[in-house]
Amino acid sequence: MTDANNGQRSEALVAASAKRVKLKQALSQVEVAAASPSAESGWRARLIRELEDLQAALWAHVDEVEAPDGLLAEMTRQAPRLANQIAHVRDEHPGLCAQVAETINTVKNGSDVETLRAEVLETLTAIARHRQKGADLVYEGYSIDIGGS
Repeated sequence: MTDANNGQRSEALVAASAKRVKLKQALSQVEVAAASPSAESGWRARLIRELEDLQAALWAHVDEVEAPDGLLAEMTRQAPRLANQIAHVRDEHPGLCAQVAETINTVKNGSDVETLRAEVLETLTAIARHRQKGADLVYEGYSIDIGGS
């Protein structure tokens, strides 16, 4: 995903990296909101807002990397040996999107705080694992650290 002649990163990698940073920021904001005191006024509303921002960041990530000229298509063309791993990462997207939506609904519809926090943590962990797989995949295919922490 770098140009062999000048070492520049491809447009797809640059775009995916930018979405990766936004996704990480959204993950961090949800974690902060969930960990804040639940007795604080507006705790649940803040958590919902942060989860909705996470949902938007995840959708943007999916749209970017799954686009016809996106990172996954580019990787498939440039590193066909990784096609199965690329498909596995792509196949995780619908489940992750559904998990975030389900978590938002759980927070909106009420539940005890510990149950909410446990579900939020499960969702954050699933997305973090997905990000790790994606970073490992990019590195394996091109020996490039995608960045975005």
